[in-house]
Amino acid sequence: MSIVDTKAEFKIGASYANYVLADLKAIYMLSDFEEQVAFNPASICFVQHIGDANSTLHNLSGQGLDLYRQTENYLNAIERNGYYRFYATGSAAGSSITRYLIDNTHRGSTFYPSVGDGTTTSNNRNWEVLAVDQSDTQYFGVKPDVQTSDGTNWATLYAGFPFRPSDEQTKVYTVSKIDQNGYAVISEVADGIVTEQSPVLVKCAGAAPVNNKMTLLAPGTKGNMDANYLIGNYYCNDVEGNHRNVVEYKPATMRVLGLTSSGRLAFVKSNISYLPANKAYIQVAATAADELIVVTEEEYIAAGIHEVSSAKTDGQQVVYDLQGRRVTAPSKGLYIVNGKKVIIR
Repeated sequence: MSIVDTKAEFKIGASYANYVLADLKAIYMLSDFEEQVAFNPASICFVQHIGDANSTLHNLSGQGLDLYRQTENYLNAIERNGYYRFYATGSAAGSSITRYLIDNTHRGSTFYPSVGDGTTTSNNRNWEVLAVDQSDTQYFGVKPDVQTSDGTNWATLYAGFPFRPSDEQTKVYTVSKIDQNGYAVISEVADGIVTEQSPVLVKCAGAAPVNNKMTLLAPGTKGNMDANYLIGNYYCNDVEGNHRNVVEYKPATMRVLGLTSSGRLAFVKSNISYLPANKAYIQVAATAADELIVVTEEEYIAAGIHEVSSAKTDGQQVVYDLQGRRVTAPSKGLYIVNGKKVIIR
């Protein structure tokens, strides 16, 4: 079950069929775990039990949404033989009604959950809730977006939950600097812990999501993350006219992950219409380069922007700081002097 929108409508009253109007098209049902679910952050939901052991109340959160904060209501859930039934009870016109979340509606190839009353058949209202783990049938992984000329796989990721790579071969980075000469400088997240709602660049261990498993962490877990120029986007839902939730891609000021003509990793100008769901982009000035080549901080200092500062002016030394800005009176620190790194003590 995937959260694809923020729009939903719930009304109770005698003027509605069966006293209920429930619009649940903000949720899609997905099949095929490996091809649609395993790498989909929108299919991850945190379930919090509310109250004592006898309480049926639960709060749900995912994709930056929180059920109680948005609706001031909790969802009822009861366990039956290893499955769960989710329902809500309300009153209108002197009647009390209970409606269950069921799975029996679809439009074309897209499935939506809907509501049903107490006569709903058991199979339609029995839900299997799977905990995310490291098994090959219940994991969350990352599907690469691009593969560079040297065979390295990369992706951007924006999730509503905190996580960290499950093995040392998968790395996560922020974009710490955008250079006017056409570079996006990346910094590895030191402890690997990515705070919820923090867009990152992922260096993948392999070409399939199963090779790039992530360990999900408790809500509120904070990572040691530095400044980040990446901006995340949750939704790209253009299926239903009244539920359209997209962010228009603007080529003049947005760069998305891609490749240069030589196969190098870069944030590039694209021809897409909308920003993809659960991915990240960079906001740039209209004068920015079409391609921002991705380099590490070490690569940036060693060879990147400083080629432009190798000349002398009237026989005098030309000094730049590490951001590429000319400095007339340098203090203590690391500088580029006539194209060479110099430490002033």
